[in-house]
Amino acid sequence: MILLFHIVSGLMIVWEISLGAVITLLTVLFAAAGFYWKQNYDAKEIKSDIKDIKEDIKILNKLIIESAILTKDVIYLKDRIDLFERRFDKVLEYMRKQGHGLD
Repeated sequence: MILLFHIVSGLMIVWEISLGAVITLLTVLFAAAGFYWKQNYDAKEIKSDIKDIKEDIKILNKLIIESAILTKDVIYLKDRIDLFERRFDKVLEYMRKQGHGLD
């Protein structure tokens, strides 16, 4: 019977440095450094975006408050104009009854 496999009694690691191993190591290191740099840059951009959004929200909050105040003022002026028109209508009606000829 012929043995096709040779049984190895112990494993042996060959510690050789080849050009392929150096290129592979440098590639992994550059990829890791690039990944770290990109993540760091993205984190700074996100922090900057969050800061800008917070400022925009503060401005929007001020605009909403001013809009509410203006709406309240417009409603107040509308009520005053309605009151003035009712009073003016009463004065015109009184003057017509008195015969002042304001038709």
